[in-house]
Amino acid sequence: MLSSPTSSLAPPTQTVVLWRLWLLQTLLLALLSPAFNFWSLAIFSLLLLAKLPQLLLGRPVWSLRLSNLLALVIVAALLLFARDLGVLHLMIHLLLLAAILRLLGFRHADQADIQQLLWVQYFLFACCFILHQSLGMALLVFLLLLLQLQTHYLAFAAPGSHFPLKTSLKIALLFVPFWLVLFLLFPRIAPLWALPDSKSAMTGLGEELNPGSIERLVETDQLAFRVEFHSRKPRADELYWRARIYDTFDGASWRRRHNDEQADFSRMKYSPANRLSYKIIAEPHQQRHLYSLGVPVRLIYPQRADTDALLSSRTLLSQRASFQIQSVLAPVPDLPLNQDSNLQLPEGNPKSRALAAELAKQYPQPDQLVLAIGRYLREGGFRYSLTPPALSGDQIDMFLWQSKTGFCSHYAQTTTFLLRAAKVPARIVAGYLGGEWRDGQNYLEVSQRAAHAWVEYRHNGAWHKFDPTLEVAPERLFSSLEDLLSATELLRLQGNWLSRAGFAKQWLQQLEDLDYYWSRWVLGFDSEQQQSLLSSVKSRIQQLAALNWWHYSKVLLLLLGALAISWLAFLRLTRAPRSVSAWLIAELAAVGAKTPQQTVLQYILSLSGNTAASQQLTQQLADDYQQLVFAGDVSLEKNVKNKVKQLKKLLKQQRR
Repeated sequence: MLSSPTSSLAPPTQTVVLWRLWLLQTLLLALLSPAFNFWSLAIFSLLLLAKLPQLLLGRPVWSLRLSNLLALVIVAALLLFARDLGVLHLMIHLLLLAAILRLLGFRHADQADIQQLLWVQYFLFACCFILHQSLGMALLVFLLLLLQLQTHYLAFAAPGSHFPLKTSLKIALLFVPFWLVLFLLFPRIAPLWALPDSKSAMTGLGEELNPGSIERLVETDQLAFRVEFHSRKPRADELYWRARIYDTFDGASWRRRHNDEQADFSRMKYSPANRLSYKIIAEPHQQRHLYSLGVPVRLIYPQRADTDALLSSRTLLSQRASFQIQSVLAPVPDLPLNQDSNLQLPEGNPKSRALAAELAKQYPQPDQLVLAIGRYLREGGFRYSLTPPALSGDQIDMFLWQSKTGFCSHYAQTTTFLLRAAKVPARIVAGYLGGEWRDGQNYLEVSQRAAHAWVEYRHNGAWHKFDPTLEVAPERLFSSLEDLLSATELLRLQGNWLSRAGFAKQWLQQLEDLDYYWSRWVLGFDSEQQQSLLSSVKSRIQQLAALNWWHYSKVLLLLLGALAISWLAFLRLTRAPRSVSAWLIAELAAVGAKTPQQTVLQYILSLSGNTAASQQLTQQLADDYQQLVFAGDVSLEKNVKNKVKQLKKLLKQQRR
């Protein structure tokens, strides 16, 4: 840590540093806002505004007693009224509170304050990387970190000095190889953000499902996860991403089933043609559920599968994470074999119960009954809509005989009710349907807009999938949601307005592709990939150690020798011989330099010196030079070389 200087900052430098510190804290509050609730965000904003009178009007700084008292009150309020923040978010609150209060009480003559403040802000920048994992946010945080480093330099540098940007960049480049070695080879440790976090879900599927919950979710185009397939590319009707099961109905809402019993499907018998291998990069949603196709038969810790073949994480998904899965596209085995667990229904909806009894009498087999319900929906004048009318009272009866307009959750809950009323165990499965292929079909991008609900019914010891929405809107399988909605319903969709502009769509896709590869290569480099890399390096080293190095060394020496001889021969054949004039100027340069205005003859005569001997020798050299160059008398070449040698020796003696 830097030592505290004995003198205080010069007033102009101090003002600049304080303004930069205030700006950095304001930006940090904005970046860390996902960790705050409304009230804590308002309190911290007011604290930052309280610094402005000090900066603009020269008001006195806060006393240490006032800062400590306010810190005690705020921390107590956080502990009492913000228990849902979680350990990680509470830590971020405390760090930022310490930084802001230190800035409010900054004393002009004590640079220890600014020293402590700067180091606290470095920890806050690290917290930004915990909350934000995208490439764009990483670049933004790095830019702010550069501003922090410059502020740190100005706070402790001499007045009037400038930040040595070029030197700093050169030093930073020296650390790049060291960073790469640490990143690739240093053991992976459990991240700080694996601590318990907020219990409330930020995005994704909730604890309950009712008519309207999926509709609210699909109104945003926020990213849910990305998928890269290592096997064949699945068909559109195979892209049902299972996330949650809802199996308890109270007449208004379906509640999620809590299943903590783990299962291992790796010994499940299946056809290799139905197996898919893929990698998912999931966005944080502050919950434990993950996504998978069909039945996951192979997964890696800390992922786990329960007896419903649902995938989950052992910790809250509070950061972007990647995981490898192998799935089988087959009905989910019914491990518990409890024939009454999915027949529960509340009182009410008599007309729907009568319809179910009538259909069950005509179609006693579950698979036949499912087809009959699908035909009833398809031929009954039902309509697919994002804005269906509200349901009340006997919701199923009201939907089947009055509104006949609904979204996927309406059709899923209605079908599940009818199946249960006909004594066929059924449940609602919620997740995502399809996705958008990006970057030349290399990976699949699934947003919240792809949220979907469908039905699973039990038959012959397994849970079979049935999507009643496709009976009403079959194009939902191959088209995006925007293509199925009316102009009025499209206004409800919240999306990036740039993505709707033709000039920006391709540019935005390039940015999304960059963010994906950042997540795949940097954020997705986990312990398994590191071990694979180390094993590969170890294997290559062992292969190299087994080679006959003495034999290869001899071959290498022979090749280098042949290359050197060839290079010398090439230079000898291609290098043009130096002219007599050039040679003469180069030899005499030690006793006198030639000016650009002089001819070679004038240059020789200018070296005549101040003795008769040197003047005579210079004149003879000039005469022989003219005969050699202009008359072509090559017999004088030896005389010219001797006279040059004599002239150099004579002139050097005269200068002593």
